[in-house]
Amino acid sequence: MRLQIFWGFVVFGLLSCSGQPESIDDLEAQKADSQGFIEWASDHATTIESLSSSSTEVDGELFRDAIGQAQIVGLGESRHDSREQLLMKGLLVRFLVEEMGFRALILEESFPHAESLDTYVTTGEGDLRGIMNRLAGWYLWDTEEMLELFSWIRSFNEGRTPDDHVRIFGVDVTAPAIGVEHVLDTLDSAGVSADLDVRALGIDLQEGNFWPRTWQRYSMLSDERKIELAANYGALITTMGEARGRLIASSSEREYEKNLWLAEIGRIGNTMFSTADRARAGAVREHGMAQTLLWILEHEIDGGRAILWAHNLHVAKEPFQMPGFVEGDLEPMGVELARQLGDGYVAIGGSFGSGTYPADLPPGERSFEVMAENTMDGALAAVAVPMFIIDLREAAQDPSATTWLLQEREWRAQDSNAVLVPSEAFDLVYFVTTISRSKPTPMALESFQELQQQH
Repeated sequence: MRLQIFWGFVVFGLLSCSGQPESIDDLEAQKADSQGFIEWASDHATTIESLSSSSTEVDGELFRDAIGQAQIVGLGESRHDSREQLLMKGLLVRFLVEEMGFRALILEESFPHAESLDTYVTTGEGDLRGIMNRLAGWYLWDTEEMLELFSWIRSFNEGRTPDDHVRIFGVDVTAPAIGVEHVLDTLDSAGVSADLDVRALGIDLQEGNFWPRTWQRYSMLSDERKIELAANYGALITTMGEARGRLIASSSEREYEKNLWLAEIGRIGNTMFSTADRARAGAVREHGMAQTLLWILEHEIDGGRAILWAHNLHVAKEPFQMPGFVEGDLEPMGVELARQLGDGYVAIGGSFGSGTYPADLPPGERSFEVMAENTMDGALAAVAVPMFIIDLREAAQDPSATTWLLQEREWRAQDSNAVLVPSEAFDLVYFVTTISRSKPTPMALESFQELQQQH
């Protein structure tokens, strides 16, 4: 597996499709079709003057009104590796923390792996660069842009009481191994026999910091072995329920609930990896992430306000399509969050106009041209503002903008395009004119080079 192939696993190996017009006549028709929305967006876009670290770059009153009393704000991105989108999201995170009292950042990262990052930002314990490189999704997080954000959160927390700290959590279910191993150690310490070991739970199959390899290993298992693994996870959770009193006595009720959820994440991850059909496996993952986030709300931050940092296709509030990838609609975790939280969930999508990536950095050379104006990215690029954020809900007062936003539109998603209804999927959208590759740290570059050598 070369790195270019690996990068596609970030959103399940999406296939490319074109959003460009086929002729000059097509181009003119698309401009006419999109002009009403472009004019409305030009009048309602809130300019972001700079991507510096100062939260004063955000129009506080407008953004505060747009977020309202939301408990969860989903911050999306069209590419995980775009420097400008990471900086824009970091800017919004700082505003939500400093000005609106949000006290949790929930990443598209393995739930058990993120604990070391949370420990660092709340206590200062550990080496931040090493922690970032050991995350399950190091290829997403081990960048200079994220280093700046995590360092800022640590500085923000210093001198504050624990109940006023910004916490960091992971929501993903793709790397559950270390969590399940912790559960087994806890059972052993409490003298509870589960008659299960690493192999019985498939831990030997899991590559903690490179889950595409885990997927490959599972694909080689027989159906009988997959059934056995599923039964063993059921037995593990049953054992924990039967030994609840003993486990709480040996630690605490809080620790028991956390270990129980670590076992549940192990079960969800096993189900996902055991599923050959990509669409169904993706649905398992999305449901698992949504349930993990809701668990964090209830058990870790006591109903507080949190920011969800993930790809557009995870935070979207409506199903989307991936033509040429799978048939039918794909339902992201944002749909379940919107269903559970109602107006308490606000989704913000990310968009960009054009850009280039160098050949010497993963995922290799990329060139992004401005898309056609009948696409979401292309229409936003026609707004004569380099960087902005816009509340799509305000289009309700403009019939032409509303009609345009209620039609299916292509939207960039990594190296592919998704098809979705913009105003149903997102409440707000931010836009940056030009993107460049985010900056992997030296340790991340070493890790990428090791992967290249291995494959």
